[in-house]
Amino acid sequence: MNRENKTRPSVGALGRAVETGSASRADTTSKPQFTPNGPGGQRKVADLLSHGRENAIPRRELEKLTGLDGRTVRLVIERERREGRPILADNAIPATEHERAACVRHRAAEAIDRAGV
Repeated sequence: MNRENKTRPSVGALGRAVETGSASRADTTSKPQFTPNGPGGQRKVADLLSHGRENAIPRRELEKLTGLDGRTVRLVIERERREGRPILADNAIPATEHERAACVRHRAAEAIDRAGV
């Protein structure tokens, strides 16, 4: 049998072979559907987060969900915080007034540190 016709299942199609012909392996890999800077109101990282510290999503999970590397995920979260989205340090949206107040105090302290006051 011709080696080109024998292919392994792709990630998106486990259990069934993908006919690629002469296409390269790069052509069959899936690409992430998440684009934080995309046009038309593309989703933000904050949209992926749950409410409440007990439902926090680890950064590594956010990396898998977005297809972004860890540094980029942190930068996107920082940008969203500066835009006014309340994101807790452990990657969750505040669920209670107590969590929201703690988040505001923490972000205010960071701003003071950055300003050198």
